[in-house]
Amino acid sequence: MSYVFRRIATVYAAVLVLLSLSSCMAGRSASMERETLFRLNYGRFEDEIDLFNLEGNQTGTDTQLYMRDGMFYIVNPGARKVLQFTSFGDLLSVFYNPDFNPHPSFASASDGELNTAATRKAIAHPFNNPSWLAVDNRKRLYVVDRVPGDRQEYDTSVQVVLNSVVLRFAPDGRFMDYLGQEGAGGTPFPPITGVYVTAANQLVVVSRHMSGIIVYWYAEDGQPLYRIPVSFESLPVPGENPEGVFPSLDKVLPDHSGGRLYLKIDYYVSDTDSATGVHAGISFDRSMIYPLDLSSGQYQQPIEIPAYQGVEKDNLGTLTFTKPYELLGITGGGWIFLYTPETGGYALELMDSRSRRMQRRFIEIRTEELVYNTLMLSPDGIISALLATATNASIVWWRTDALIGEIRR
Repeated sequence: MSYVFRRIATVYAAVLVLLSLSSCMAGRSASMERETLFRLNYGRFEDEIDLFNLEGNQTGTDTQLYMRDGMFYIVNPGARKVLQFTSFGDLLSVFYNPDFNPHPSFASASDGELNTAATRKAIAHPFNNPSWLAVDNRKRLYVVDRVPGDRQEYDTSVQVVLNSVVLRFAPDGRFMDYLGQEGAGGTPFPPITGVYVTAANQLVVVSRHMSGIIVYWYAEDGQPLYRIPVSFESLPVPGENPEGVFPSLDKVLPDHSGGRLYLKIDYYVSDTDSATGVHAGISFDRSMIYPLDLSSGQYQQPIEIPAYQGVEKDNLGTLTFTKPYELLGITGGGWIFLYTPETGGYALELMDSRSRRMQRRFIEIRTEELVYNTLMLSPDGIISALLATATNASIVWWRTDALIGEIRR
């Protein structure tokens, strides 16, 4: 068995164990209606993806999905390509490394960089290890890629290799340039954990290093606007007595309207044995979202978010536990989407950041679809997912925009 299949089998088994131990709370929340849009076969043809041959993927980032305005974009590191589909599964564009992919069947034999047939585009580009991606409202595509080894640098100040850039493609598919730390043609970034675009087409790049994160914020033309370092040692702690409280940064997201970052932080506290007074480990306490105002550099009033209450059952009995939700995203209207695995899918907690109104739901993901899955939340509140079985992958969505009243008219 190859390393890749051993890796997938290990992850698959771990997820099954986790889900089998987690039973839903009494009276599971109502399930969201799921719509399967189209399916993808595994392989190297232009309309297929390669989930299992990951030799070209050295960052640990697997295939990612991005949805905007009903268009689906899939970055597939294993095949070193990016695909664009309609919601009906029609292939519109393929951006591919020709050294690792066959020439698209619909493209002409031209030596040019951009080949078209009817409304479909085939764009050759020498991807090294594409990972994260985003699309702005002008249909420009941003793809994170790793630079070759001879272009990588080492930043001694944060002790990290600078190895990533953001490629920019025009709406017609043509390669424009790449962004580094200083903007177009700049120094590579530290390892990137996400890219986002705001309503004003500003690009936000989140990088991580050993002792914190750095957020790079760019204007629509690629000019740098902000560089925001966040140290793990200086995260805000709620309350007047931070002694014995340990913050853990879960996720950093930009406000879709611009001007703020959201930091989702989980807090843990020291446990002490009441009989002996001896330290007995740490336990989860609470989760908060801190808005960080970019103009002032100050944290605003934090938002306390709920914890997940679950039950584990085994041969020894039943145990009730509390754990943090993961942050899926925050919509343009300020709805906070939280999720965590449950048997048969994910529990959802939706919270209006303004009124604090809550809604609980459940999204179904079948056991056979746990080979690999990735979810994303659009600014208008639609959850999309790529769900992989042993034989193919499905693109599905849940129209949670109807639930929270963010359907665009």
